[in-house]
Amino acid sequence: MSAFLQEHARPLIGSALLHVGIAAAVIVATWFSVAPQLVQPAAIEAYLAPAPRDHVGVRPEPTPTAEVAAEAPPSPPPAEIAKSEPLQPPAPDPAVVARQKAAELLRVEHAAQLKADAANKKALEHNAKLKAAADAKRVAAEQAVAKKKAAAEEARSRALAAEAKRHEQLEAHARSQREADLSRQLSEEQSRLGAQDAGLQNRYVADLRAKIERAWHRPASARAGIRCIVDVTQVPGGTVTDVRVGECNGDAAVVESIKLAVLRASPLPAPPDPSLFQRKLHLEFNPDG
Repeated sequence: MSAFLQEHARPLIGSALLHVGIAAAVIVATWFSVAPQLVQPAAIEAYLAPAPRDHVGVRPEPTPTAEVAAEAPPSPPPAEIAKSEPLQPPAPDPAVVARQKAAELLRVEHAAQLKADAANKKALEHNAKLKAAADAKRVAAEQAVAKKKAAAEEARSRALAAEAKRHEQLEAHARSQREADLSRQLSEEQSRLGAQDAGLQNRYVADLRAKIERAWHRPASARAGIRCIVDVTQVPGGTVTDVRVGECNGDAAVVESIKLAVLRASPLPAPPDPSLFQRKLHLEFNPDG
């Protein structure tokens, strides 16, 4: 069944039932208009009354004069008097009545058909309006979704571009920082090498060892020829932050005395050239050397 029949099945069925009902009404009306004419009319009985005889001693009625007779209307014959009844209007022609009723039914049927057609047209127009509104709503929703998707895509593109730009800026800054650090390290290394060539490094190490040895208190268990490797961590200004004793030929008391000596020597002497400063110092503690 097509979509049109599914949508308009009820009005079409109603119209068909209306036509069937009208046809049945025409048949019934025609039957009732023709059937009474088929009944055989009743016979009218009449008789002639005999003229009254003259009786003896009875005076006959006087005969009216010619003038009176002329004025009075003629009396109907007895047979006609016996037959006279109230006049009935002539019965209508059954065929005419049937045609009139059929025409009336056709007019009613035509009016009903026009009404049904108008209702169907109105329903079709209403459905067309609903469909147009639904289509417009669907198109608007699709356009809104597409617009929202485009806006989200544009925002995502902008965010990616901004992130890429920020990452590039960070990379450029880090690269510039690395280059600056490398340049500074190279410069410091060159200065350090130059200072070493001038004997400043040896003098700086000698100053460090001398101050630490002056701060050392020899324990009773210390033997002659002590030699220990000391790792010292300092901050700018010479303040010692950590002391570790590595390879050492002394006992635990000697190791502990060396740590205390480094801490007492803090702050350590400043280098003769700032380029010689190192946070981590690797020194040899050899007070008897």
